[in-house]
Amino acid sequence: MHYLKPNFTLLLLSILLVSCSSNKVLFKKIPQNLKIEIPEAVINNGDLLDINISSLNSESTAIFEHTSLSKIGTVRTTEARKWEGYVVDSSGNIVLPIIGSLKASGLTCSEFSEIIKIKLEEYVLNPTVRIKILNFEVSILGEVAKPGRYNAINQNISLTALISRAGGFTNSANPSKVLIIRNTNNEIQTQYVDLTSHEFLTSEYYFLKQNDEVYVKPDNVSLAFDFGVLRSISSLALLASIATTILLIVR
Repeated sequence: MHYLKPNFTLLLLSILLVSCSSNKVLFKKIPQNLKIEIPEAVINNGDLLDINISSLNSESTAIFEHTSLSKIGTVRTTEARKWEGYVVDSSGNIVLPIIGSLKASGLTCSEFSEIIKIKLEEYVLNPTVRIKILNFEVSILGEVAKPGRYNAINQNISLTALISRAGGFTNSANPSKVLIIRNTNNEIQTQYVDLTSHEFLTSEYYFLKQNDEVYVKPDNVSLAFDFGVLRSISSLALLASIATTILLIVR
């Protein structure tokens, strides 16, 4: 009986560790020639847009922008662009000087740029419009090395890229159950994704949207330790003793 306790304890720990490590392998059995289309960001209510309007005649387009004539040709910082940005209101619209109210929500930046360009052609010869979502940020919490809020300058970021920027998973992370909280036009949606399955790569949650929140849960072993079930060796010894007693009764 003295040899059974430590052996049983070792067996229990081995089972837990093997179970835990098997869930750390990402994207099992990825098929060959898998193609993933990179989506373009869609504008939502509450977004802050940087709308850059230009043409060969800079003075003719200056009246359509927040920037004054004195700022033409200067380099604007990100913070400056935020102060000069257009907020998409609760109805999904923005208001441009001269042009008036335009529907932005639900459109990609390129689609909305084309709409503005057509409107501008009534006033300006050969206008160019570039639009960027200034508040494209995502946050990650839980079992990663550097939880926090991250900017996506290029207007898209995958969940795996965000995890990489956050320093990767901790040893306690459970990649098979990652929670994504998504706010689309004031409607909250939640979805668990399994990063150990290659099917996640082709899901709508592989690429994140602006203001997505990600929570990486701890694995079952870590939860067990946190709740005190396996907090000390004495607890394991107690489990071993109980199991030994049951085996003796059965015999």
